[in-house]
Amino acid sequence: MTSTTCNGYTPILKPSNTGATIFRSAASAMQMSTEQFPDPTTFREAEILGLRLMQEGNFEEALLAFQMGMKLPGSRPDVRRTKALSGPSPVGGAFGGTESQKILALDDFELQAAHYNMACAHARLGNIDDSIANLAKSFENGFDNYATVRGDPDLDPIKVSPDFEELMENYDSKSGFNPFGFFGKK
Repeated sequence: MTSTTCNGYTPILKPSNTGATIFRSAASAMQMSTEQFPDPTTFREAEILGLRLMQEGNFEEALLAFQMGMKLPGSRPDVRRTKALSGPSPVGGAFGGTESQKILALDDFELQAAHYNMACAHARLGNIDDSIANLAKSFENGFDNYATVRGDPDLDPIKVSPDFEELMENYDSKSGFNPFGFFGKK
Protein backbone atom coordinates (compact mmCIF):
# COMPACT_ATOMS: atom_id res chain seq x y z
CA MET A 1 0.00 0.00 0.00
CA THR A 2 1.26 3.45 -0.83
CA SER A 3 1.61 5.93 1.99
CA THR A 4 -0.65 8.92 1.76
CA THR A 5 0.98 11.08 4.37
CA CYS A 6 3.34 13.90 3.58
CA ASN A 7 4.50 14.57 7.12
CA GLY A 8 7.58 12.41 7.18
CA TYR A 9 6.18 8.90 6.72
CA THR A 10 7.86 7.06 3.89
CA PRO A 11 6.39 3.92 2.35
CA ILE A 12 8.58 1.06 1.20
CA LEU A 13 9.19 1.14 -2.54
CA LYS A 14 8.05 -1.96 -4.39
CA PRO A 15 9.85 -2.99 -7.57
CA SER A 16 7.99 -1.82 -10.64
CA ASN A 17 6.73 -4.13 -13.36
CA THR A 18 8.87 -2.29 -15.90
CA GLY A 19 12.12 -2.61 -14.01
CA ALA A 20 12.56 1.18 -14.18
CA THR A 21 12.74 1.62 -10.42
CA ILE A 22 15.90 3.46 -9.49
CA PHE A 23 15.90 3.04 -5.73
CA ARG A 24 16.14 -0.14 -3.66
CA SER A 25 14.05 1.40 -0.88
CA ALA A 26 12.20 4.57 -0.13
CA ALA A 27 14.36 5.11 2.94
CA SER A 28 17.53 5.29 0.86
CA ALA A 29 15.83 7.62 -1.62
CA MET A 30 14.69 9.94 1.16
CA GLN A 31 18.31 10.31 2.34
CA MET A 32 19.46 11.58 -1.05
CA SER A 33 19.50 15.27 -1.74
CA THR A 34 17.12 16.48 -4.43
CA GLU A 35 20.08 17.37 -6.66
CA GLN A 36 20.94 13.64 -6.81
CA PHE A 37 17.48 12.64 -8.11
CA PRO A 38 17.21 11.83 -11.79
CA ASP A 39 14.03 12.92 -13.56
CA PRO A 40 11.22 10.65 -12.35
CA THR A 41 9.96 8.08 -14.84
CA THR A 42 7.19 6.57 -12.69
CA PHE A 43 4.55 7.84 -10.29
CA ARG A 44 6.44 6.29 -7.39
CA GLU A 45 9.68 8.09 -8.20
CA ALA A 46 7.84 11.41 -8.52
CA GLU A 47 6.09 10.76 -5.20
CA ILE A 48 9.40 10.09 -3.43
CA LEU A 49 10.87 13.24 -4.93
CA GLY A 50 7.82 15.26 -3.86
CA LEU A 51 7.97 13.91 -0.31
CA ARG A 52 11.66 14.77 -0.12
CA LEU A 53 10.98 18.29 -1.36
CA MET A 54 8.20 18.65 1.24
CA GLN A 55 10.68 17.66 3.98
CA GLU A 56 13.10 20.30 2.71
CA GLY A 57 10.36 22.95 2.72
CA ASN A 58 10.33 23.32 -1.08
CA PHE A 59 6.55 23.20 -1.35
CA GLU A 60 6.20 24.66 -4.86
CA GLU A 61 8.68 22.14 -6.28
CA ALA A 62 7.00 19.34 -4.31
CA LEU A 63 3.64 20.30 -5.78
CA LEU A 64 5.14 20.17 -9.28
CA ALA A 65 6.62 16.72 -8.56
CA PHE A 66 3.24 15.41 -7.34
CA GLN A 67 1.49 16.87 -10.38
CA MET A 68 4.11 15.32 -12.68
CA GLY A 69 3.56 11.97 -10.97
CA MET A 70 -0.10 12.05 -11.98
CA LYS A 71 1.03 11.91 -15.64
CA LEU A 72 3.60 9.12 -15.22
CA PRO A 73 3.09 5.34 -15.24
CA GLY A 74 1.64 3.87 -12.06
CA SER A 75 1.45 0.28 -10.88
CA ARG A 76 -1.93 -0.90 -12.28
CA PRO A 77 -1.74 -2.71 -15.62
CA ASP A 78 -4.44 -1.50 -18.00
CA VAL A 79 -5.29 -1.40 -21.69
CA ARG A 80 -5.84 1.83 -23.59
CA ARG A 81 -7.89 1.62 -26.76
CA THR A 82 -6.08 3.67 -29.38
CA LYS A 83 -8.15 3.49 -32.57
CA ALA A 84 -10.97 1.66 -34.28
CA LEU A 85 -10.04 -0.74 -37.05
CA SER A 86 -12.07 -1.55 -40.12
CA GLY A 87 -12.50 -5.08 -41.40
CA PRO A 88 -13.10 -8.29 -39.50
CA SER A 89 -12.49 -8.28 -35.78
CA PRO A 90 -9.77 -10.59 -34.50
CA VAL A 91 -12.33 -11.82 -31.94
CA GLY A 92 -15.11 -13.99 -33.33
CA GLY A 93 -15.00 -12.66 -36.88
CA ALA A 94 -17.36 -9.75 -36.19
CA PHE A 95 -16.84 -6.57 -38.20
CA GLY A 96 -14.41 -4.03 -36.76
CA GLY A 97 -12.24 -3.99 -33.70
CA THR A 98 -9.80 -1.75 -31.86
CA GLU A 99 -6.08 -1.41 -31.55
CA SER A 100 -4.87 -1.26 -27.98
CA GLN A 101 -1.79 -0.43 -25.98
CA LYS A 102 -0.81 -1.91 -22.62
CA ILE A 103 -0.11 0.81 -20.04
CA LEU A 104 0.55 1.16 -16.33
CA ALA A 105 -2.13 3.44 -14.84
CA LEU A 106 -2.39 4.86 -11.34
CA ASP A 107 -4.16 2.55 -8.91
CA ASP A 108 -6.61 3.74 -6.24
CA PHE A 109 -3.93 4.09 -3.58
CA GLU A 110 -1.70 6.12 -5.89
CA LEU A 111 -4.59 8.45 -6.72
CA GLN A 112 -5.34 8.85 -3.02
CA ALA A 113 -1.67 9.56 -2.26
CA ALA A 114 -1.25 12.01 -5.12
CA HIS A 115 -4.26 14.11 -4.18
CA TYR A 116 -3.49 13.96 -0.46
CA ASN A 117 0.11 15.03 -1.02
CA MET A 118 -0.99 17.84 -3.34
CA ALA A 119 -3.45 18.95 -0.64
CA CYS A 120 -0.54 19.12 1.82
CA ALA A 121 1.63 21.13 -0.57
CA HIS A 122 -1.21 23.52 -1.43
CA ALA A 123 -1.95 24.01 2.28
CA ARG A 124 1.69 24.87 3.00
CA LEU A 125 1.61 27.37 0.12
CA GLY A 126 -1.57 28.98 1.48
CA ASN A 127 -3.75 27.79 -1.42
CA ILE A 128 -6.68 26.89 0.81
CA ASP A 129 -9.27 26.23 -1.92
CA ASP A 130 -6.87 24.07 -3.97
CA SER A 131 -5.85 22.17 -0.86
CA ILE A 132 -9.45 21.41 0.12
CA ALA A 133 -10.31 20.42 -3.47
CA ASN A 134 -7.42 17.94 -3.58
CA LEU A 135 -8.30 16.57 -0.16
CA ALA A 136 -11.86 16.01 -1.41
CA LYS A 137 -10.47 14.17 -4.47
CA SER A 138 -8.42 11.99 -2.16
CA PHE A 139 -11.59 11.10 -0.22
CA GLU A 140 -13.48 10.49 -3.48
CA ASN A 141 -10.78 8.00 -4.46
CA GLY A 142 -11.26 6.09 -1.21
CA PHE A 143 -8.90 7.66 1.32
CA ASP A 144 -10.60 7.36 4.69
CA ASN A 145 -7.95 7.83 7.36
CA TYR A 146 -9.60 10.91 8.84
CA ALA A 147 -7.50 10.78 12.01
CA THR A 148 -4.40 11.26 9.84
CA VAL A 149 -6.01 14.25 8.14
CA ARG A 150 -6.97 15.84 11.45
CA GLY A 151 -3.49 15.25 12.90
CA ASP A 152 -1.31 16.11 9.90
CA PRO A 153 0.61 19.36 10.59
CA ASP A 154 0.99 19.97 6.84
CA LEU A 155 -2.77 20.54 6.70
CA ASP A 156 -2.87 22.95 9.68
CA PRO A 157 -3.32 26.02 7.44
CA ILE A 158 -6.68 24.73 6.14
CA LYS A 159 -8.08 23.38 9.41
CA VAL A 160 -9.50 26.79 10.37
CA SER A 161 -11.49 27.02 7.13
CA PRO A 162 -15.25 26.42 7.29
CA ASP A 163 -14.89 24.54 3.98
CA PHE A 164 -12.49 22.10 5.67
CA GLU A 165 -14.92 21.51 8.51
CA GLU A 166 -17.76 20.99 6.03
CA LEU A 167 -15.66 18.51 4.03
CA MET A 168 -14.72 16.57 7.15
CA GLU A 169 -18.33 16.55 8.36
CA ASN A 170 -19.45 15.16 4.99
CA TYR A 171 -16.90 12.33 5.07
CA ASP A 172 -16.20 11.79 8.77
CA SER A 173 -19.47 12.42 10.52
CA LYS A 174 -19.11 11.92 14.26
CA SER A 175 -22.87 11.42 14.68
CA GLY A 176 -22.69 7.68 13.95
CA PHE A 177 -24.80 5.58 11.59
CA ASN A 178 -27.49 7.68 9.91
CA PRO A 179 -29.12 5.77 7.06
CA PHE A 180 -31.67 8.46 6.17
CA GLY A 181 -29.61 11.60 6.68
CA PHE A 182 -32.06 13.42 8.95
CA PHE A 183 -31.60 11.86 12.40
CA GLY A 184 -29.27 13.88 14.60
CA LYS A 185 -29.05 16.87 12.25
CA LYS A 186 -28.25 20.14 13.94
